[in-house]
Amino acid sequence: MRQVAEIVKAEKAKKAVVLSAVTGVTEMLVQFISSTRSEEDVDAFMKQITKMHTDLVKDALTTEKCQAKAMEELVAKLVKLERMLYGSCYIEEVNPRIRDYVQCFGERLSVIMLAAVLNEMGMKARPMDADELGIITDGQYGTATVNMEATRPNIRPKIMKALQEDVIPVITGFFGRAPEGSVTVFGRNGSDYSAAAVANAMGASSLEIWKDVDGFMSVDPKIVPSARPIPRLSYDEAAELAYFGAKVVHPMTMEPARSGNIEIRVKNVFRPEAPGTAIGGTVNVDKSIKSISCMKNLSLVKVFGEGTGYKLGVLADVASIFREAEINIYSVVTSLTCIALLVDKKDVAKAQKVLDESGAARVETHTGFALMCIVGEGLGYHKGLASRVFNAVAKEGVNVMLISAGASLVAYHFTVDEADLDKATRAVHEELFGC
Repeated sequence: MRQVAEIVKAEKAKKAVVLSAVTGVTEMLVQFISSTRSEEDVDAFMKQITKMHTDLVKDALTTEKCQAKAMEELVAKLVKLERMLYGSCYIEEVNPRIRDYVQCFGERLSVIMLAAVLNEMGMKARPMDADELGIITDGQYGTATVNMEATRPNIRPKIMKALQEDVIPVITGFFGRAPEGSVTVFGRNGSDYSAAAVANAMGASSLEIWKDVDGFMSVDPKIVPSARPIPRLSYDEAAELAYFGAKVVHPMTMEPARSGNIEIRVKNVFRPEAPGTAIGGTVNVDKSIKSISCMKNLSLVKVFGEGTGYKLGVLADVASIFREAEINIYSVVTSLTCIALLVDKKDVAKAQKVLDESGAARVETHTGFALMCIVGEGLGYHKGLASRVFNAVAKEGVNVMLISAGASLVAYHFTVDEADLDKATRAVHEELFGC
């Protein structure tokens, strides 16, 4: 936290800071709210989360005055969290509205602490909650998106006023406010998306996203230690990589940045001297293959039916059933008699259940899949690229199954057995990048 404060202090230009929760806190909240709890469970959980943040305040702040002020603000937020958890306990219900409201408290607590550190270091900083600031969403619980037209006139005057007063706004990421007022979250890594929305609303020319990695790489270095850093990506390339496994930034981050022509730079908090990865902006696109991303823990759901390819609305019906069940579809391929959908492994049993209940003629599920995605603006400029990739995989004795090409101009992907993912990835990386 002090390192983050030093980075903020070193940047002399006027800026706003958007913050995620402290590592592990959102996961704690999600796990706790995943089922109904007893009063004793709530008491134990509140002691745990309070101690975690109290210890951080004592470690991050050096003066008793600053510690006391931060703790006063933290306690006020923790009381609201406790009341909501008790309320959920009493009504014995955890609905999407309660779930999103509880999940956002990690950010509400972290902005108080960072603002306190910045103030103690001689800067003027003010914590701001996204819902009170006026970040308006589409109201979709769990996977909300920002309504920029409604958000911009809400937050721009407040942020600009703070900047004119030499105050650094420290804004909660990850969530916003639905039109009727309830809290809705953007999903994992959603603070990146929040930051892009704030940058767009402010008319900023650049957005820095600080992580614990040096930016995007040509492949996961855990699989290929010789992976190369990627100096620059287009918005589309970054979005595809983020969506298909390279979880460096939230996939939706690129949309507000693109519409505002804002260059994103992903940098490492622990190596601020490293150049990181630049995304978008006005620089000409490098038409080369950039990276291989991978996703594990996927399952294939096949829905069979006579003449499925001719029947109107079948795919829409299946997608609607999955949406109601909160099942995300990563890829879909159709034929005359079958619709094949790629979903998360944790959702496959639920997918089977809801399809059976819908009256689907025959459903098959297959687990143990992984996905490989090849990304680069150069896909359309490299003849024979697909044959090179599949030959490299075939030499390793790996069977390729579900293939999707053409949906994106900068990416295509295919599935392999999860047990074969690492050797297939190494083979393709060697073929495309020579290492």
